[in-house]
Parts: sequence; C-alpha cells; structure tokens
Amino acid sequence: MVIVGPWQAAALGGTGKIGGIENQGDAGMNLSELQAELRHFAAERDWEPFHTPKNLSTALMVEAAELAEIFQWMTPEESQLAHRDAASKQRIGEEVADVLLGLLQLADHSGIDIALAVKDKLARNALKYPATRAVARVSQARAAVPGTHVLLDYENVQPTEDELRALVPDASQVWVFHGPHQRQVEQRFASFGADVTAVPISKTGNNALDFHLSFYMGYIASRNQASAMVVVANDKGYEPMLEHARSMGFVARQVGHGLAEPAPSVKATPAAKVGSPAKPAAKKVAAKKAPAKKAAVKQPAAKQAPAKKAVAKKAAAAVPAAKKAPATKGVVKQASPPAAKKAAVVAPAVSAKAPASVDTGIKAVPLSPDSAATIKKLTDSLRKMGDKRPTKPASLWRSLKSFLGAAATEESVEVVLARLIEDGVVKVDSVKGASYPRFGSENGSAVTQV
Repeated sequence: MVIVGPWQAAALGGTGKIGGIENQGDAGMNLSELQAELRHFAAERDWEPFHTPKNLSTALMVEAAELAEIFQWMTPEESQLAHRDAASKQRIGEEVADVLLGLLQLADHSGIDIALAVKDKLARNALKYPATRAVARVSQARAAVPGTHVLLDYENVQPTEDELRALVPDASQVWVFHGPHQRQVEQRFASFGADVTAVPISKTGNNALDFHLSFYMGYIASRNQASAMVVVANDKGYEPMLEHARSMGFVARQVGHGLAEPAPSVKATPAAKVGSPAKPAAKKVAAKKAPAKKAAVKQPAAKQAPAKKAVAKKAAAAVPAAKKAPATKGVVKQASPPAAKKAAVVAPAVSAKAPASVDTGIKAVPLSPDSAATIKKLTDSLRKMGDKRPTKPASLWRSLKSFLGAAATEESVEVVLARLIEDGVVKVDSVKGASYPRFGSENGSAVTQV
C-alpha cells in the first residue's frame, strides 16, 4: 500500500501521534501538515518515484472501490445502519481514510491548493445550480459560544450595526432573522465578522419570523444555559415568551429600536376628536328636553284649576293641546344643531380613510419588481402622495400593489417592499406603523393609529 491510514498511528510515531503530528481527534486536522507528513512517510520508504499523479489517481480509484465493496450487497436501509456494528464501522473508517489520504497526496503532487480549489468549485456550482430556497446556515458551535446572544427581528426593526452595538454593547453572537427577500443581511453587520448568522425564513406567513426566532432562542438556551439572550424588536408579542424563560432561570430580555420619540397624545388622534364632542352634545339635548316636557305638563294643571264651567274646562283643555305643539317643535329645533355639529365632526374621520382610494394622479402600469426603474418609480409615487402617504402597513401594501398594476402578485409586492426598506425609503414598525425617512419631516414619521 502506497498510503498510510490513521490506524497505523502507533507504528508511525507512538500513541497519540501520526508521525510528528498530534492526534487532534474531534478538534480537526491541518491538511497542509498532514500532506507534509505523508511526504516524509514516503521519503523514509523510498516511495517517491512511484507517487506520480497517474499512479496516485489509479490507486485512489482502487481505494474508492474497496470502500464501495463494503456496501455492495446491502439494501439502502442496511447501509444506513452499517456503522452501528463496531467491526463494520472500523472497516468503513479505514477505507475512508485510504481515499482521503490518497486524494491529499494526489493534490500535493499536482500543486493543488485544496482550500482554494474547494472554494472555487463551490462558487461555480452555486452559479450552475441556483438554490431553490433559502435555508439557514446554523453552526452548533455558535449556539454554544458563551456570552450575550442577540436575536434581531429584522422584519420588525432595521438598526445599523452601530445602532445595534449601542443597544447591546456586550453582544458576542448576533442572529439576524429576516424575510426571504431581504438581501445581503450579513454584509450589513460585517463588523461582527464570523459572529453574525443570517437566518432567513423559507416562507412568509402570519408571525412566521416570530416563531423562527422563538425556536432559535430555545435552541441556544439548550446548548448554552449560561448565556444571556437579548431580543431586539418593538413587537410586544415576545414578552410572554421572555417572561417564561426568565421564570425558568434564563437571562432573557427585550430591547426596542427607534422608540425615543414620545407617542402622540390621545387628544391629538382622530378618534379622540370624534368621541369627545359627541357625549356633551347628547347631554345638552337631554337637558333641553326635560324643561319642555315639564312645561307641557304644568301648563294644563294651572289652567284647569280656576275653571268652573264645562265650557271653561273645554277651553282650558284646548290650551295645553295648542301649547304642546310648539314645545315639541322647540325640542326638535334644539336637537338639530348638536346633530349638525356631530356630522361636522364625523366628516374628518370619514375623510381620514380616503388615502386608500384617493386619486393621486399616478397611473398604475405593469412593472418588474426586480428592476431599479421600478423602485425609482415607486419612490417617486410615494413622494408625490405627500401627506396622503399610508401610515398603516396594510394600506401601504395596497398602495404598492396598485402602483405595480393589475398583474401584481403578493410575491412581487413583497419584493419591492423589501427593496424600499433596504434603500431607506420606507420604514415599517409594528408599533409606530409606516414612515418615510427619505422624505423629510413631511410625513417622515408615522402616527400611531388609535
């Protein structure tokens, strides 16, 4: 045999070493050091003349065949369980090592940098075979890293990396949960280096990202019970889960982003303007009705007392009947002004819903959601709407779909919305609603809908 297997460690350099290399076991191996050791091993046995790329590639095929021979007559199910038998596992390990060492020698004698070759091949394969869906790349080692783990709901809030460091100065691992169309997330937090992990959700849905984040929090807690976990989001729905985690002894909390501005007072909201005048108006009408009824009742009693004859009684009975009519009319007239005032107050509330159907003068034309021209046109369209820009996420969604044209799909709307958020045109917050930072103070921040 022209190559050496790891089971020969004792013969090569004593227990715990392969020649001059420490047996690193589960800690991994240095491929360059292993190739150097293989060269030394061959030199001591005068095997170098035989280690040509042609001979090594042929030997590699033989070793691969010996590995395949183990599973040759097994069923697929039997091959999956073969490693559970100690003897079979030992034999599989020996043949796998022969294949690997032969491949390392072939690369060494052909001047191939294995790390660069693998990286280049993966890049070429990615172009040749595009991914059909986004799958999170999660490292178990990262979940077990001690320190503070930050779980960022990137659909809910979009802080910069500097803002994130200010929110959680002691962050050691950052997990960014984002929608499938939010691109280059890891690049936005490049200063964290290998300590940032992007976790895309494969499909959108009601609270889909929230469930992803909660699952990962439990996963991290199971791998690293001593670590602190910080959820960065303005969504109040996380609090029950965090409170439960704290009750179990875990260090867990939530911090918000972009909530420094005080919320608008209730008096300034459209709902308060509609509700507050209505109640006093009702009281005034009731107050004016009472005297009218009392007057109508007391008048006949006063007129009937002095009457002694039947004619006088009839005349007295006729008087209240005549006076009741104006009293009733008076009540109706008094009620009409408050009703008119109420209609005048309600009118703004009706008009507040108008932006969803207001003609902005912008005709919807079919657009491609992935083009820069589309994003520019949508940005201009939102700018032209002025103070009629939607502040509710649902209204914003309908507006974008209208701008894209009749053929727009839910997926295309999601694509353009993600692009607008990335470009800083739109900012969507589950608490404060939709705002438009690029357009200055004019509707630059959303007003909370009460």
